[in-house]
Amino acid sequence: MTRWSSLALQWALMTAVSTLLFVGFFNLNGLLFAQFEHVERINWVFLPAGFRVLLVLTMDVPAALGIALATLWINREVLAEQWLPMVCIGLASGFGPWLVKLWMQWRGVLHRDLLHLSSTSLLQYVLVYAAVNAVVHQVLFWWFALHDSQPWLDVWPMFFGDLAGALIVLYTVKLGLAWVKNRLHPKD
Repeated sequence: MTRWSSLALQWALMTAVSTLLFVGFFNLNGLLFAQFEHVERINWVFLPAGFRVLLVLTMDVPAALGIALATLWINREVLAEQWLPMVCIGLASGFGPWLVKLWMQWRGVLHRDLLHLSSTSLLQYVLVYAAVNAVVHQVLFWWFALHDSQPWLDVWPMFFGDLAGALIVLYTVKLGLAWVKNRLHPKD
């Protein structure tokens, strides 16, 4: 297997994993938090936001592509009639967190290797990501006249939902990793 085909296979696998995880957690979010839906597609708690953060931080562009594809899959029922808005929303959903990551790296808040990732820099990333995601989605909803959009009202629940979902997922992963570490290396 050549280096190029090995890299292509890696990217394909990471993209597929990202797509499946995002779709799965989108559906789980619908089951667990349906009562917290502000309006269609805007939730006060949105767990997939946490997976956007985790996936993009760990798998970079393949994750962004996977999230974009997952968003298209989730919106497949309206894709034929509204392909341009759905493609734009898919790109914003997947590549928005990646662009925030690049910007934060450029600013020196995040390091490329994530070895020096602190709670503060992660929280800063989540805050900027949630704000950018909410604003970009609301602008797209308004621009394409989707969902009887009220951007000045709907941006806040989307921001809070992305923030809450990201923090829930990140702290769950953190606690889960600590639990696994304690199980593998119990204190004497």
